[in-house]
Amino acid sequence: MVEICRVQKIEGKTITVKGGELGGCFGCMNEECRVNGKIMTALNKQNFPLVEGSLVELRTEPSVIAGQAVWVLLPPLVLFALAFAGVALFRPTSSDASRAAAGVVGMGLGFLGIYWLRKLFPIISMPEIVRVVTEEEFEATNTPTESADASGYPDGEPPADFN
Repeated sequence: MVEICRVQKIEGKTITVKGGELGGCFGCMNEECRVNGKIMTALNKQNFPLVEGSLVELRTEPSVIAGQAVWVLLPPLVLFALAFAGVALFRPTSSDASRAAAGVVGMGLGFLGIYWLRKLFPIISMPEIVRVVTEEEFEATNTPTESADASGYPDGEPPADFN
């Protein structure tokens, strides 16, 4: 994931940024970030000289995103299975509904645990600032050309060999 954001607050290496100026997330389906300008934190590992209002490019590696997906889904699913099996083991006469209810409670506790882990240790999942973007560069990449209409093609039609 690549985003261009504006720096809102600087607290050491933890930088609060406001999204909304998304330069490289054309495939992203999260329209809320684009419309409302999501506030998030990023890590300035490379110690870029930043001031409030600076434009920065954030990047999250695909491996980090995949790891986050595993860590968000795996513990709740494991806790569901453990709670379901635990009720069946300790109360063999229990109904499937009570086993499923215990599983859902286990899953809920798993999601709650993941939520609190991310609140207590946010650095693990923070995007990293990879460069400072100049205002001119930002404007040049986000200003449509005068010869193109809303379709993005100079004459409004895609080229003849376009599939």
